Amino acid sequence: MYSFCVCKSSEQLKWNENAEQAFIAAKNAIAEATLLRHPIPGAQLSLWVDASDVAIGGTLSQLSQGKWEPIAFFSMKLNKSQQKWSTYDRELFSIYSAIRKFKHMLEGREFQIYTDQKSLIYAFKQNPDKCSPRQLRHLDFISQYSTDIRHVQGSQNIVADAPSRIEVDSITKF
Repeated sequence: MYSFCVCKSSEQLKWNENAEQAFIAAKNAIAEATLLRHPIPGAQLSLWVDASDVAIGGTLSQLSQGKWEPIAFFSMKLNKSQQKWSTYDRELFSIYSAIRKFKHMLEGREFQIYTDQKSLIYAFKQNPDKCSPRQLRHLDFISQYSTDIRHVQGSQNIVADAPSRIEVDSITKF
């Protein structure tokens, strides 16, 4: 697909075997893409979040007919300063940012937050004196929506792991 993206509008695209294969691969990727669902009022919600060294991501899902379905995805590249934060701080920031992104769908609703950072499940039980001012601000904001943070193994957090692992180089090339 790279050749499609770098082709200038004044140039004519040369259709060859590589272009054909890229086109078929793009069609297949679109056909197999995850479908987003419309929110169902009153459906049980869950927020799955994750952070990598360079990005954070999250997925808001709803329980429909016994199956979790995604409503929305969120992904954000971390700036240089944020990339230096501890894993705990990046994971906490991913919860904070995901709630800010989806707050219009979360206000007044009960939901669970799933993260692979086990220490975050105790975040609201720790002594506030041990928190940095930024952590306190994030925890205060999060607590206005939910304090139900649950741990999930990293290998089971695929739905939030993918948006947090964006390919930074491929995004900045174009």
